[in-house]
Amino acid sequence: MNRLMVVFAFFYAISPMAAQKVHVDFDHACDFSHYRTYRWAGRPNAEFLNQLMQERVIGFVEEALATKRLKRVETGGDLLVGFRMNVQQQEIFTTFTDTMGFDWDWGSAISTTTSEQILLGTLTVDVVDANKNRLVFQAVSTASISSKPEKNTKKLAKTVTKMFEKYPPR
Repeated sequence: MNRLMVVFAFFYAISPMAAQKVHVDFDHACDFSHYRTYRWAGRPNAEFLNQLMQERVIGFVEEALATKRLKRVETGGDLLVGFRMNVQQQEIFTTFTDTMGFDWDWGSAISTTTSEQILLGTLTVDVVDANKNRLVFQAVSTASISSKPEKNTKKLAKTVTKMFEKYPPR
């Protein structure tokens, strides 16, 4: 029984690290049906990402927009697309308790709390109407960052796919 409690406590403790949250907001008055083309709005604000990861994010966003029948152009375009990445360090506390005895009133308990530093990355993708210079769609995702580039690449692919599942809004 105690082992089951320890396993449950462990998975409960690491769930914030594994959780990937995606939030989407958009201009409810906007008619998305007339957008056909997009271009990138300057260099991304992503100091934490190296050049390889920046190119991967751009590739994933372009792939997602292509599935929505939007075509990339070098000049002009109906939409401007940009992204930024913010990273913050967060401390996660995990407490394990080992109880001995038959009841809560009798026996002894030993609790151990450990802390772990994790990096949380927030990717924000903005889609702006180029003619009106007005934000029409924004997707924000927060997830833990691994020290392994392969894991981060897989997470980014899933994140961008989730971000554009609801584009165009209906």
